Amino acid sequence: MGDDTGLTPARQVVLDRYLQVNGEHPMTEVDDTYVRAGFVPATDEQLDLMAAGLVPLPSYRLADGTPMVPRDHLDPVGWAGGADRLHDWFVAYWPADRRDDAEREWAAYLSGRYVCLKRVSPLTIRDKDRWSARLDAAVERLAATPGDHVGRGMLGEAVDRLEDLLLPQTTYDALRFGGATSSWQRVQQARRAHLVPALPELPIRTERLVLRRATPDDADDLYAYYGREDVTEHLLHDAFSRPEIDDMLRRRLAEPRNHHACNLVVELEGRVVGDLVIFLKGEGHDMAEIGWVINPDVAGRGIATEAATAMADLAFGHYGVHRLFADLDSRNERSRALARRLGMRLELDARGDYWSKGEWTDSQRWAILADEWARRTT
Repeated sequence: MGDDTGLTPARQVVLDRYLQVNGEHPMTEVDDTYVRAGFVPATDEQLDLMAAGLVPLPSYRLADGTPMVPRDHLDPVGWAGGADRLHDWFVAYWPADRRDDAEREWAAYLSGRYVCLKRVSPLTIRDKDRWSARLDAAVERLAATPGDHVGRGMLGEAVDRLEDLLLPQTTYDALRFGGATSSWQRVQQARRAHLVPALPELPIRTERLVLRRATPDDADDLYAYYGREDVTEHLLHDAFSRPEIDDMLRRRLAEPRNHHACNLVVELEGRVVGDLVIFLKGEGHDMAEIGWVINPDVAGRGIATEAATAMADLAFGHYGVHRLFADLDSRNERSRALARRLGMRLELDARGDYWSKGEWTDSQRWAILADEWARRTT
């Protein structure tokens, strides 16, 4: 179909139906490139079956007129046992009392407009509808109660499932579908609106400390403890050399601001004495993992507790998580003690479950929930 003149009868029928369904819209060079990467030209056999109304129409028509279909376009024909059995096989995926829904989906399937799906089948069509409904329910819940933990969990799950199912929308798709209305667009809008947290206001000041982002001037202070073997003994890396500290800072400073992680140094009386990090985790980014490294030179003064308390406040207050946890090497007595002081409880005490520095080590998980933290701080 590279040239619309001299078409075979089957190709003319397919072209007419395609234009009737999609209208006449330009395909940009970017659209063409995208389609060529993920779809293949329709064969004469496929076009004959399309003309007979037995299999879906092309998903796209390139700027030169070539009809393009998914690579697995005819796989359902094999699963159904033949093109003449495809309809009955397809609609059987819906209950008998939803026969009208099944026929509507069959018509949409034949139109070739399920280009939003990475893999088109009755199951993926049903999954898209199911998870789209859950996404809408989660968004409605979050609109009524921003930060609702159940709503965030629902939305995070729906977004993850839909992103596994869906392809992006092209400029051509927006034209033929009448705007940026695809499921992919809805998923990305929901993610931006409810699952991408704002960056926190910094620095954070406590009674004695300033928690802020690192700068190149912090290299000597960081080396003062990251260069000690007694500090890194139970971490996942060895003691750093001074050049490695410089490299770590260069990489950290070169990275764009991460909305789902927050790494801050702890400044005491003008000197950096530690650093802490929060990573958002789980469905809806409604949990967070916290980690810390504190210079032993300031041990015994409550510095670690004060700094970790500020980071926990950030996790529960700014990020609105419902759960905060810390994973530790079981031999790290200082970190275990800090977790207890934060009000965390031991949830997992695993034997030989983590490979670190040439040996199987034991690990622990400590955690606290938002309502527990609220009661503790109150």
